[in-house]
Amino acid sequence: MSGSSVTVTPHGANRITARAMTRLVSAVAADALAVQPSQVKVDVADAAGRLDLTVRTPLCLLPLDRGETDTSVDDALDRTERAQHDIRGTVATLTGADIAGVTVRLTGAGSRPPKPVD
Repeated sequence: MSGSSVTVTPHGANRITARAMTRLVSAVAADALAVQPSQVKVDVADAAGRLDLTVRTPLCLLPLDRGETDTSVDDALDRTERAQHDIRGTVATLTGADIAGVTVRLTGAGSRPPKPVD
């Protein structure tokens, strides 16, 4: 979709360039997965008039020494699934676009150093 534009029609006739849509999806995905927007790569494709989003990004893992007993909440697959849902909803809300699907492909994993305790 490079150089083309995306027509968003549910709430009026808006035209969003493919580059603007890609940047928006990148920022939303980065926020949902706690990574930098520069680490996120996005493909936007037409799916019978709807948008199909593919996001490629590393996953920021949480420190193992957090002291929490329930680690299933932060399981990588659960976090990725929640991010997929958040990306779809946020992009649809911000743009009015009809999102056919969101695919999140994890390209790696990293961790942040734990925050110092005061």
